[in-house]
This record gives sequence, C-alpha cells and structure tokens, in this order.
Amino acid sequence: MSYQKNILMVSTRLAAVRSRLPVAARSAKFVPLLSNRFYSKTTPKTIAPLFTVSRNTPSTSLSNVRGRRSYINGSDEETPEGLRYTEEHEWLALEDGNLAVIGITGYASKALGDVVYVELPSVGASIVAGEPIGAVESVKSASDIYSPVSGEIIEVNEQLDKKPGLVNAEPYRRGWICKILIKDTTELESMMDNNRYQTFIASS
Repeated sequence: MSYQKNILMVSTRLAAVRSRLPVAARSAKFVPLLSNRFYSKTTPKTIAPLFTVSRNTPSTSLSNVRGRRSYINGSDEETPEGLRYTEEHEWLALEDGNLAVIGITGYASKALGDVVYVELPSVGASIVAGEPIGAVESVKSASDIYSPVSGEIIEVNEQLDKKPGLVNAEPYRRGWICKILIKDTTELESMMDNNRYQTFIASS
C-alpha cells in the first residue's frame, strides 16, 4: 500500500471518530504525544497534588501538645506521676540525660495565690542544691525558689516576665521556671516521687 493511501486511510478513520464525538470535543485541536495518545491543547500538562507533606514539620513534644496540663503525662493533678518533688514544693522533670526542668508545684501555686512577679535565675550561673535561685511574689506573700540539684542554669522561662500568672495556670507546662544541667544525678535519689510527696502534703 502506498504512502498516500496510508495517509488517506488514517484521515478517514480520524474523521469517523470525530463524527461520533460531542460538538465541543470536535473543535479541540489534538496533537500526538510520544506514547501515540492524543491530548487537547487546553489540557494542563501538570496536575497539582491533592496534598503535600512538608519535610520541615516540627516534631511534637510533650510541652507543646494542646490540652496537656502536665509536663509528663497530660493529667490535671496537683502532683503528676513521673516527676520528682522536694519539701520546698518544687518539681523536677528529666528531659534528656542530665538535663532537668524545674518549677513550683500546683499545690504551692494555689497556696501562694495569684502570682504577680517571678525573679528568675541568671543563665550560666552555677548553683548548689538547696540554695535559693529566685523568688515568686504573689498578692499574698513572697517565697524563695530553691534548686533541687547542683549544676548550671542553661535556660530560663522568659515568658514569666510578662505572664507570671502561668505559674498558677499551668505550673507543670508553660509555668516552668528554668532548665538545669545537673552536675551529679545521684542528688535525684533524695527527692520524692508522687506518692511520697502526696503523703508529705497530707502531713504538713
């Protein structure tokens, strides 16, 4: 079969196919792709995905999960489990190895009343267990904050400068006081767990 007859046959078949298409489709201009399919010039070459996943999505930590009141387990207790406590009514939570977060307990924040000022320690300061590192002032009274462990202050909660009431509202989350790099982790052994601290409160 000659080349001209091939062209004529293909043109005849395309005309037959077009005659069976809707009117709108007949007017569209078609061009061949490498795969021998046909597509309209009005068809977009790329299709946007239905959703994308960012590789920069921040990881979720216990301190920024919505609705969690406790630094450890999300409970709304005055003495959450998993923390360590002192007789001066401070709590301590280990974040990673010998890095600790400390604050005052919910029991202490209620006893103090509305907190109006928090004196924070200085970043970089060396501290000794049992010594005062700051203070909390309320409408009722003022009270020193004692370090439960020895080490170095590496971070303080600067939010408390403008919002000291966080100590009352969220003592185990946004109301934390500072972070300490512990020098000697054996000092943790003298601190109380949840049950012992509850017994201590009851006997006070």
